[in-house]
Amino acid sequence: MRIKGRRIFNYRPMLFFALALVFGIIIAEACYGLSVWAFLSLLLVFLFSFALVLAFKKSRKLFYIPLALIVGFVAMSATNLQYNSVDLNNYSGEITAKVNSEIIYSGEYYTFDAAEICVEGEKVKYEARVYAYLDDLDFSVGDTVVLTGKLRYYSHKKFDNYYPRKISSGQRYSITAYSARRVSGGKLSFPDNLQVRIKKILRRNLDDKTASIVQALVLGDKSGIDSNLYDDIKSGGLAHVLAVSGLHVSTLATAIYFVLKKLKVNPKASFGIVLVATFFYSMLCSFTASSLRAVIMSGVYMFSSAFSKKRDDVSSISLATIVILMIRPADLFDIGFLLSFASVFGIFIFDRPFERAGLKLVEKISPKRKIGTSFAKVCALSFATNLFTYSLVAYFFGEVPTLFVLSNFLILPYIMAFYVIALILVTLAAITGFGGFVLPLKYLLVPFRLFVGLVGNVSFSTISVSADIITVVALIVLMAFVSRFVFLDRVKKTRGACLILCAAMVLRSMLIAF
Repeated sequence: MRIKGRRIFNYRPMLFFALALVFGIIIAEACYGLSVWAFLSLLLVFLFSFALVLAFKKSRKLFYIPLALIVGFVAMSATNLQYNSVDLNNYSGEITAKVNSEIIYSGEYYTFDAAEICVEGEKVKYEARVYAYLDDLDFSVGDTVVLTGKLRYYSHKKFDNYYPRKISSGQRYSITAYSARRVSGGKLSFPDNLQVRIKKILRRNLDDKTASIVQALVLGDKSGIDSNLYDDIKSGGLAHVLAVSGLHVSTLATAIYFVLKKLKVNPKASFGIVLVATFFYSMLCSFTASSLRAVIMSGVYMFSSAFSKKRDDVSSISLATIVILMIRPADLFDIGFLLSFASVFGIFIFDRPFERAGLKLVEKISPKRKIGTSFAKVCALSFATNLFTYSLVAYFFGEVPTLFVLSNFLILPYIMAFYVIALILVTLAAITGFGGFVLPLKYLLVPFRLFVGLVGNVSFSTISVSADIITVVALIVLMAFVSRFVFLDRVKKTRGACLILCAAMVLRSMLIAF
C-alpha cells in the first residue's frame, strides 16, 4: 500500500478481508438488543458503501473490504438470532434426555452434557449441561434418563466470553436435577464415544492430577484440572501447553511427516494424509478455535511445501481467521481464540528481531556457546509470544506471569516430548483397550508437576495488572505499527506511536467522563 508514492506496507487482501470481517462482527455484537429496523438501517448503509466502492474504478479492487464487513455483520446477527430462537426458556418438572458426555463427580454433584432433550413429549431443540445432586447413579454414558428438576435458558449478554462455547457446544440450557432414573440404553457418536473412552482409560489408570493434565494435553479439555494446579501452571506461563494449538498440531504433523518420509511416500500424498489426520485430531478436540487455526495454518504450510509454492505467514493466519469466523463468528469473543491468534501474530512480528538481538549478544559474550544460542532463540520466542498477549491476559485475568522465559527454556521441550509419548500411548490404549499402556505417563509427568508446584509457590511468579479494552486495542495497534511490516523510519514510527498512545488516553478520559 502506497501513500504519496511511497510504500507503507505490503498489500495483503487476505489480511484486510479478515480485519473487515472482524469489524463487521464487532458492530453486530455491539448492536445486539436493538430493533430490527436498526439492523436493517445499518445493513443498508453497508450495502450503499459496497455499491459506492464498486462505482469508482480506482476503488473497485478494494470491493472485498465492504463485502467482508457485510458478511461479518450478517453472520454475527444471524448467529444471535439463531441463539435466541428457543421455544422454551424455563421449566420445572420431568425432563427426558440422553447422557452425551463423560459423567464427572465434583464432590457435591454429578455433571454431564445432555442431548435429545424432551419436555412433556415435545423435543427441545438444543442441548444442556446437567448438574445432578444425586446419592448414586443407575445410568451411564449414552443412556436415556428422566431427570426431575429445573431447566434454565442461558441468556446472552453483549461481548460475553462464554457465549462462543455455548454456540460451539450447542448448549442453550442448564438442568439442575434432584432425582434421575434410567429409561433405556444407547450409544454415542464416534468422536464423542472415542473422547469418553480415552478419558475413562486415563481416569482408571492414572491419579486424578496426572489424568487431568494428560487429558488437557491430548484432547484440549481442561475441565478436570484442579483449580490450584491450574493456577500453578498459569503462574509458570505454561497454560498454553494445555490448549491444543499450533504447538501440538505442528508436532503431530511433523511426526507423521517424518514416518511417511521414511516410508518414501509421495510428498503430495503425504500432504493429504497429514491434513486428514490433523483434521480428525481437531474433531477429537471438539474443533476448538486454537486447534482449527493450527490445522488450517499447518495445511497452508504443508501445501506450500508439497507443491513448491511460496507462503506468507500473515496471509496464512488471516485465512485461518476468515475460515473460523465465517463458520463460527462468535469465536471472536472467545478467550482461547484471542490468545491463540495474538500469540501467533506476536511470533510473526517480534520473533526475528528479538532473535537477531539475542544472537548478537551471545556472539559478543561467547561465539561458540551452543547453550547461549538455544537460550537466545527460546527467549526470543517467549518474549514475542507473551508481549503480544500480555495486554489480553491482563484484561481477562488481572495478572500476568513473570517466569515464562525460564519455564519455556527448561520445561517446554520436555513437555512437548511428553506430549508425543502420551499421544502414542493413549492411541495404543484406545485401540487395544489395555489401559496399562498409559501407566508410564504418571512417572514421566513428575518433573512437570514438581516444576509448576515450585513456581506456584514463588511470590513474584505472577504480578497483578489490570487493563481495559481501550488499552488492549491501543497496545496491539501500537505493536503492529512499530513492527517490521510497516515500512517507516524510526522517527515517523515514534511520532505515530505517540499519536496512538495520545488517542488511547483521550478515549479513556472520555469514557471515564461519561
